[in-house]
Amino acid sequence: MKKIYCDASFDWNSTNTNGENVVRGKIAIVDDSSHERIEKIAIGKVEGLKQYNNVFELIAIARAIELANEDKDKADSLAIYTDSQVAMYWARAGRIKNASVLTEAHKNTLEYLNRERIKFGGKITFNFIPRDKNLAGKLLEIELKREPPHTV
Repeated sequence: MKKIYCDASFDWNSTNTNGENVVRGKIAIVDDSSHERIEKIAIGKVEGLKQYNNVFELIAIARAIELANEDKDKADSLAIYTDSQVAMYWARAGRIKNASVLTEAHKNTLEYLNRERIKFGGKITFNFIPRDKNLAGKLLEIELKREPPHTV
């Protein structure tokens, strides 16, 4: 079983004042082989939505599965660790039960997640890990001191 840790960040204040039609953030992914990855992410703004953090957390989970799919030595099972309980529950269910929360950004991210889950084919568990124990969270903290999440 391969273990993968993921985390995400974005800054609403910068997003709200930059005049762009996208929301920018960063995701971090670390696996149990000490492979570390930071990626800049941009998604389209959704009118009325201010809390994109759970969308970014879900993108980090989906991206972690995608990277596992690309691995030459593909594992037969994955344990994904996140410090977002909301994203963890959405990933487990493969959907968002509360329709009032569901936006186009959420739908697109869930499609991405479910596509990568199907492609992986093996068992995937989604697990909560406290922020101070999340290897990807620690990596992201270092990155955010170097450069804010909303930069191009």
